[in-house]
Amino acid sequence: MPSHRARRPGSTALSEVATVLPRVGAGRVEVSGLTWRPFGRREPVLTDLDLAIPAGQRVLLVGPSGSGKSTLLRALAGVLQVADSGELSGSVVIDGAGPHERAGAVGLVLQEPGSGVVAATIGRDVAFGLENTGVPREQMPQRVADALRAVGLTMPQDTPTHALSGGEQQRLALAGALALEPALLLLDEPTAMLDPGNAASVRACVGEVAAARGLTTVVVEHRLGPWVDFADRLIVLSSDGRVLADGGPRRVLEEQGADLVAQGIWVPGAPAPQPRGIPAGLFEPGRFGANEVIVDAADVTVRRSVRMLSGATRSTVAVRGQWLQARAGQSLALVGPSGSGKSTLMLALAGLVGIEDGVVRAHRSLAAGGSRSPRDWDTVDLARAVAWVPQWSSSTIVATTVLDEVLTTARAVGMVEVEAEARARALLDLLDLGPLSQADPRHLSGGEQRRLAMASAVVHQPALLLADEATVGHDRLTWSAVMGVVEGVRDAGAAVVLTTHDDAVVARADRTTSLARPAQPPAAEAPRRPLLARCGPLSLLLGSAAAIPAGVLAPHWTTGLAVLAVQMVLAGVGLLAPGRGPSPEGRVRRVLVRFAPGVIGAASVAWSTWLLGGRDLDVAAGAAVRVLVIVFPSAVLIPFVDPDALGDHLAQRLRLPPRPVVAAAAALQRVHTLGDIWAEIARARRVRGIGASRSSPKALLAEVGALTIGMLVRSLQAAATLAVAMDSRGFSTAYERTWWAPAPWRRSDTALVAVSVLPLAVALLG
Repeated sequence: MPSHRARRPGSTALSEVATVLPRVGAGRVEVSGLTWRPFGRREPVLTDLDLAIPAGQRVLLVGPSGSGKSTLLRALAGVLQVADSGELSGSVVIDGAGPHERAGAVGLVLQEPGSGVVAATIGRDVAFGLENTGVPREQMPQRVADALRAVGLTMPQDTPTHALSGGEQQRLALAGALALEPALLLLDEPTAMLDPGNAASVRACVGEVAAARGLTTVVVEHRLGPWVDFADRLIVLSSDGRVLADGGPRRVLEEQGADLVAQGIWVPGAPAPQPRGIPAGLFEPGRFGANEVIVDAADVTVRRSVRMLSGATRSTVAVRGQWLQARAGQSLALVGPSGSGKSTLMLALAGLVGIEDGVVRAHRSLAAGGSRSPRDWDTVDLARAVAWVPQWSSSTIVATTVLDEVLTTARAVGMVEVEAEARARALLDLLDLGPLSQADPRHLSGGEQRRLAMASAVVHQPALLLADEATVGHDRLTWSAVMGVVEGVRDAGAAVVLTTHDDAVVARADRTTSLARPAQPPAAEAPRRPLLARCGPLSLLLGSAAAIPAGVLAPHWTTGLAVLAVQMVLAGVGLLAPGRGPSPEGRVRRVLVRFAPGVIGAASVAWSTWLLGGRDLDVAAGAAVRVLVIVFPSAVLIPFVDPDALGDHLAQRLRLPPRPVVAAAAALQRVHTLGDIWAEIARARRVRGIGASRSSPKALLAEVGALTIGMLVRSLQAAATLAVAMDSRGFSTAYERTWWAPAPWRRSDTALVAVSVLPLAVALLG
């Protein structure tokens, strides 16, 4: 297939970029009168902002939480109104044109890990921007490999993107922006989720590339210190979205450092803030003695398995042989590099993931149902004893107002409403969320949602608080508020476990446990690929579609059964995996699981047809068999369709317009994450006390409904964020697009289409 000419030259290793790539000499930014007021907010987030950034300048953009830093970055990238609605005035011009008018002119790394993922594998994800900017296919592999190496991602390029940790996803997003080689690079807290070693590596990489290419760079960070030497200029936004200070970093810090500290800015060299004092009597004295063990993890090992697009399973050890005790009235800091299993260990302590080896035991007085393992507890028993604050708190939101969100768990565990509401309002005031008590929590900023999650977790005063990176993304003032709540709960007798990369949090912890990346067993030999895994997406879709006329044209249910029998024989052949190596496991079981809804649907159709069609069994059986004939091939074939490959084939083989094809493929690849989203929402509901009761079928049905609605809401939110991520890498202006992968039609595709006609022939002959 033809490739379009690259708009910018390729690169070799990013570490050699200074001697290979010319300076681009572009990236001048002019902002004039920029004002943005999101719908639902009374006051603008940005107010009449004027800004000029010369080409090649490196800007550090800081400000208190809610000052509009992330909003400004989206405006500079031209994606402010892609997913958000509001009143926008003023202009943003980059090199004399709008930021959205030239594909690849701006690279944006979003704040939340995973929000920028646009493809199913890490190699394809990094290549997405290169495709949009018309880079020839033969240049892409080297640039993708260079970008991944520069950010320290060393796993195979076919690794599923949903298998990465939060820190790894953040590095992947940075790799995608660096590979693009834009004129303007925008980074929204690019090191917030990284350990110090990886954070230093990323900063060095950004500095090297920015210097080598004369790249205009704007970095948003709450912690100034590590970025001061990188920046030529420091811009400080006030809480109402205006420029508070602007100039050389050291001059601004020297002249206005005290004022900036008062605004909540993390000024280098300033003393660490103190936790905010909580109102007297906010929490009652705990029922455990000082230093009593609340939860004990002994020799815990957790293994994670990820299903590859090929159908194979890749297993990794997330936690190995870990020992830990959380004690009443103490805070324990879990530290270690990204990927060392801190978040997974925390989930194991809460009973939210299964463990392969070892044991997790709670204090005997917390035992429920005769078990001391939180994994065995009912949802209300778990919520009464354990609270969990995840890294990204949007997953825990279950209510429609901020106040109801805070009260959810308190109500579930039977706390007196008047007492619960009084404590909830006090916590909201303490965390600077009081004026937002009636707002929709899904419309809050990321920092506000994280503070809300903390309030929701502690309002019922659990015995164990598990907080995953609780201080990420906070300014000094909100950090002080969050740590005030954490230490207030601890001082009332709760055991507190925090994962953190924050030195100030570690310094205040009573104990520290350091985790290392667990050693991985030797990689297992890849299993043989089923014959169907060797077919392309178009032939798989055609094979599924061929079942429709076969089901419709079968004249009698006996003929339909013959057609279904032929389909099952062909499926058995297609699932064969000839060759050397271990046999793939679970092929038939997975087909049966996927076919089960079709069987239920066929039974429903048979019943309604029998009831409404004169109670004729032949007619009812014929209707049911038709449904089975139509559904069965899809249960077998569709799971082998790679969404990214489908986009390649639709555009390159069928010559369909690239934009809708790529958008559909990107949306389809998110289907692989629906199971993860379902599990994440289920965990949040379980630990909040509103999960399904194991003893009530009615509650289970209600839980399925709630999870479905929650997944729908999350999917819509993810779709909006996906649109931002795609447009930030040139998708909206990709008029000359190339493709990372070819779209071959193989002999196996021809064979699949040919045999797919056999059931139709049986139906016609019958």
